[in-house]
Amino acid sequence: MSPERFDIIPAASFPSIDLMMIPPGPSLARWVQCLWVALKPPHAQSVIAEKLYPDGGTSLTFVIDNTGASARFFHHNQVTTYHWDMSKHHISIRFRPGGATALLGLDISDIHNMETDLLELPFPHLADLTRLLDTLPVLSVTERLSAIQHWLSELTYRAHLPDRKWSALLAYASANLVPPQQAANLKGVSRRTLERQLRKQFGHSPNQLHSYAQIRHARQRLMKTSDRLSDIALDCGYFDQSHFSNAFREQTLETPSEYRQRKLSQISNP
Repeated sequence: MSPERFDIIPAASFPSIDLMMIPPGPSLARWVQCLWVALKPPHAQSVIAEKLYPDGGTSLTFVIDNTGASARFFHHNQVTTYHWDMSKHHISIRFRPGGATALLGLDISDIHNMETDLLELPFPHLADLTRLLDTLPVLSVTERLSAIQHWLSELTYRAHLPDRKWSALLAYASANLVPPQQAANLKGVSRRTLERQLRKQFGHSPNQLHSYAQIRHARQRLMKTSDRLSDIALDCGYFDQSHFSNAFREQTLETPSEYRQRKLSQISNP
């Protein structure tokens, strides 16, 4: 399945680990962007490092080998390098903004930039998670995917799901780069109400979510087109190229030109 289907920018390691992305079922699509599984057989002592960018989402990765399984929760609000131990099997759930809070019942406000075992967090359904972890090592890849998706579906029946109108507004605003004040006007609410609701429902401010969307759109343009930086800046809602460059460097720790050069180098030299 193509990463573009899920609005995911492919990392350099995707081809080397034969990554397959799976769309969530209808009951999960509001909160889960996709599931991915590394299909390439594990290789001992093989570690892959990837640069991860904040976008408001959260990951829960099941790490499995013959001796057991763990569920690793990771939410980051800054650029970080993540190391994948490919001597083990990985199946990861990529939650949309607010998805982990809704389905897992977690307050992510104090869980930033540090991978944590889900069993060590105040997760309200530990018994079901423990049973799943005990089962995964003896299953095939297909059976593991099915078991994890069934577990997620069961969570939806117990979850306190955010109001659909706010998730619909966030999806529209992110896809169309609608600034926060304009989003509030579209909804017919005050900026203060928008601020309160997005923080409550998704754990991020309107400004943070808008900034994540701008950078994501800019990264796609830098990688997929030869458009001038000044044009990308204006199309992504920045005042000018200088404003774009400063904001991009602050979030990604590299300039737009450096990012473009690195990604194009990865594409031409997989």
